[in-house]
Amino acid sequence: MNRDEFVERYVNIVQRALDCAEKARREGLLAVEDEIVGEKAEKRDIFEYGLRFVIDGIDPEVVEKILSNIVDQEKDEQMKKLKTIQKEAVHAMQEGMHPRLIYFLLNSYTDIAIEDDVFRKTWEM
Repeated sequence: MNRDEFVERYVNIVQRALDCAEKARREGLLAVEDEIVGEKAEKRDIFEYGLRFVIDGIDPEVVEKILSNIVDQEKDEQMKKLKTIQKEAVHAMQEGMHPRLIYFLLNSYTDIAIEDDVFRKTWEM
């Protein structure tokens, strides 16, 4: 995976996470249930799969173990990083973290400077 592909996937993951986190913040976590993309969850897409557990109220330690096991199976380092970002987004939502903090957490897994990140305008300090 080249740099552009990584950044494109990162942007999609972060946008999805922030949209869901904002909806959960406004309407409650159960409101996000309608947002889960079933076919992605069935393929064990970390974010969609993990959201199902969070919405069902599964213990955070169990969610961590399940998602970590899936991430650990990934051989490609770039994909592993993207899956880790998804996993952290799930945990942040489970903790009720503010979307702005979720953004900074997810960005910290990359070498993308805040000034270069497409989400900078949304969360300018």
